[in-house]
Amino acid sequence: MKGARIAATSCKMLNGQDRPYPCEFQIATIYFMGQNNEVLATSTANGQPVSLPKSKAISQTTNTSGGSLFYNVSVDFRRVNTPSFATSTYRLTKSSITDPISPGETSVVDSTIIVSPNLPPPYIRPNRVMFKLQLNYAASASQPPFLIAPIQLLMLENPVTYAKMTKPTYHHDRDRAEAWRTMQVSVNFSK
Repeated sequence: MKGARIAATSCKMLNGQDRPYPCEFQIATIYFMGQNNEVLATSTANGQPVSLPKSKAISQTTNTSGGSLFYNVSVDFRRVNTPSFATSTYRLTKSSITDPISPGETSVVDSTIIVSPNLPPPYIRPNRVMFKLQLNYAASASQPPFLIAPIQLLMLENPVTYAKMTKPTYHHDRDRAEAWRTMQVSVNFSK
């Protein structure tokens, strides 16, 4: 059963073909926030660079070879189609590569996201999910600090639809997600 649409969605698979089930969501804006919940950067389209100041991390840890910086992230998304397959919860996953295809190339950020299956009126604010982002970096006396495998992709998934779109027919995880966003995250270590 195919879902009802409220808007034309750019729901193409990576090979350019239409996805067999309409994408349920569109990611509107991703907010990267610092110590006082101030917005440090936003992502509103695929592939955008996101530069975060080290000094604004909500917390950090260090060790002899580098450390970790932590930022709050808020993802606003809107339902654009009813679900093709019912689910009680959705999940948000992340990856440090833009085209995960193998198990272990993504990790679950939140698997308890509850969203009404009904299409919202246009004046209703988007849904929002928040999480803490950890960015690991390496540092040494001979080179400046640099990020190790920073986040490059967020995907919002209906686990039922995801499971029905099996490999090898649907080789790319992005084709199986209800919405996704690529980004180029970096940290300015001097700010």
